[in-house]
Amino acid sequence: MAVGVNIPNVGLMFTRYLDRVDDTMNHASRSRQLVNKEDKWTGSHNEWRVHTRRGGAFNWSEDGGSFPAAKKQGYKPAKSYRKFLHAKIQLTNGVMAACQKSKSVAKDVITSEVEGIMRDILKGENGMFFRDGTGAVCQIEGAAGTQGGNPSSTTTIDVDDARMLWEDQEYDVYDNSTFSAFTATKHGTVTVSTVTEAPRANGTFQVTFTGNTPAGLVASAATDDVGDYLVWKDSYGRVPTGLDLLVDDAATTFQNIDVSANPRYASLVLGNSGTKRALTPGLFRKMLAGLSQKTGQDNPSGGLTVLCDSWQAINVEELYEGELRLTPETKKAGIAVASFQSSLGKIDILTDTDALHNKMFFVDFSKIYRRVQKKLGWIKQGGEIFMRSDDAAFHTAVAEEICEYDIAERHTSGKIEDLEMDPSTAY
Repeated sequence: MAVGVNIPNVGLMFTRYLDRVDDTMNHASRSRQLVNKEDKWTGSHNEWRVHTRRGGAFNWSEDGGSFPAAKKQGYKPAKSYRKFLHAKIQLTNGVMAACQKSKSVAKDVITSEVEGIMRDILKGENGMFFRDGTGAVCQIEGAAGTQGGNPSSTTTIDVDDARMLWEDQEYDVYDNSTFSAFTATKHGTVTVSTVTEAPRANGTFQVTFTGNTPAGLVASAATDDVGDYLVWKDSYGRVPTGLDLLVDDAATTFQNIDVSANPRYASLVLGNSGTKRALTPGLFRKMLAGLSQKTGQDNPSGGLTVLCDSWQAINVEELYEGELRLTPETKKAGIAVASFQSSLGKIDILTDTDALHNKMFFVDFSKIYRRVQKKLGWIKQGGEIFMRSDDAAFHTAVAEEICEYDIAERHTSGKIEDLEMDPSTAY
């Protein structure tokens, strides 16, 4: 049979290109919506007073008894400062001319890069909003498939959280010792090649780098406080303070207050010494009861927002599965809103895809402030964001923001740590 002319061999057809770009990224970011107290300020730093001691100058006496010795209320100055965010895009003159909006271009390059970097900033900011301000995105659990195994000089390792590990992004590797004191040793820098979607059986996540990890790295064994850290490049200690430090009870100095000497200046944290445990209604009640006891408020949950990741939201729903009843006419099963009701108040669960694994935050957002000295925006010259280079054929645009988060009445918020989870994706 003669072949003749057919689709594979005709050689005359052009490809039909569609003017669209399929987005595979999770851009969800709600941190700026949650913190609605944005304060524009100038000066060297913010300073306010924290009530740390009662006076207590009274006693019970008898007729003609002596008066107590006078004392005074105790106050300590709390302070917050600023953090700087910078972003940059660079386009050659050639690509700006060739990749303008037209039928021949899927998406013009200026829109792609300007909108893209802003989405990247908001997504990165949302991820850091739940962390502690160190710039760490995860801890190293070991070489691939070996929790606690030697992660040094290998291209593939396991980590405890892979959501902020972006392909082609660089990360600094810092020693775990003195990490929170911002004096840790930097081992080197790695670049992410790929992140495997499927989690390992032990709940860790696999990441592959373009080259070997630096030598001398420490891996975590069974706990999450041993392994070295992957930190967003050039950002160690420079990221705005996130919820994991704003809502905490560590006996260190926070916002200029020594928490070890003033333990009332701490949030309520229900941990389990690093051992993961199931979420139970009892933990909810214990948190609400504890906040009620610390604050003296009749309904401590009245202003709380409870934040967790998707896996903890599953655990909340499973608390109610025994109450579900299906009948032949049932068209829908499950609960509309994840919430918990007790005599101590009601809490509604809000899911955020960037919330930390194994934790739930109980936050009074009326007490959290976003102190802004310069809003996020492009630095303009002559009304334009792109600045021409006099040395080469390209244009550069730079964005900047100056801000920091702080918290008032820190004892009104809390968190539950060391919760079990069963993730189905690393992303």
